[in-house]
Amino acid sequence: MFVCVGGFKKAFWLLVMTAMAAVLLYNVVELTRKYLSYPISVKLTVDHKQQLVFPTVAICNMSPVKKSSLEAAAPAAAAARNVRRRKKRSTGMSPNVLQILDLI
Repeated sequence: MFVCVGGFKKAFWLLVMTAMAAVLLYNVVELTRKYLSYPISVKLTVDHKQQLVFPTVAICNMSPVKKSSLEAAAPAAAAARNVRRRKKRSTGMSPNVLQILDLI
């Protein structure tokens, strides 16, 4: 925070802050009055059914990545990770950065 030197500056800022607080309080009170002036209408009905109709569930894998493709690419990905690890060790990066890069 800034430190004010002199009585005039302190009085000025005290007046400004008091005026802003008063305007805020006025707006909050008026908006609360306006909100509470609207009527409240609630309609609740309880309907008991003897049988429930459950929706049909279809399980569909919409993922563009197939398990067979991942399994085929696993050896190549492991080799690429090993190459990246060797490069990272030689760069002297911090262990936290290395862990993040291993996830990539």
